[in-house]
Amino acid sequence: MTERPYHHGDLRGALLAQAEETLQSSGAEALSLRELARAVGVSHAAPRRHFEDKADLLGTLVASGFGRLGESLAVAASPDGRDFVDRLRAVAVSFVRFATDNPALVDLMSTNRYLAEASEELVAAREACFGCVNDLVADGQASGQVIAGDVRQIAMMLLATLQGIAVLANNKMLNPLDGQAAVGAVDLLLTGLAPRG
Repeated sequence: MTERPYHHGDLRGALLAQAEETLQSSGAEALSLRELARAVGVSHAAPRRHFEDKADLLGTLVASGFGRLGESLAVAASPDGRDFVDRLRAVAVSFVRFATDNPALVDLMSTNRYLAEASEELVAAREACFGCVNDLVADGQASGQVIAGDVRQIAMMLLATLQGIAVLANNKMLNPLDGQAAVGAVDLLLTGLAPRG
């Protein structure tokens, strides 16, 4: 059998794109460097120039997912003249939309099942992803619309709520397309988080 060549215009990018496609269609268990090499038409050894093993590939997918989600959340949270509530609603819709568009990736991002130990890069990617949500909660506290308290803990409760909505939407228990579930959750949380006067 003839060995396929290593050469490829952007092998790393092609492998990641194929890995995400496989992840979405068949789950993380179906991912292997050898199968990815076959799918993109290179030698079975070529992916090892970019990924040490499957765990490294999965970690890279997770870091990439956090990067993409973080960019989307940052746009939604940006202080561009909108008030705090509108920005928070936009963050909620953005998160749920990303999670329903990329359910297998978000599942991988939400678990350590396939990653023995989070690398410094992965921890940094996760922190950067949700930094804008922490900043938004701090803005809400400063404007008197969110109770005082640990910003990261409050942001985590918001994200956990949105993750739950995404899970329900991915299981066809909610319609994610109109964003109403995400907005409704934000409004309910704000009622619960409002300072008691």
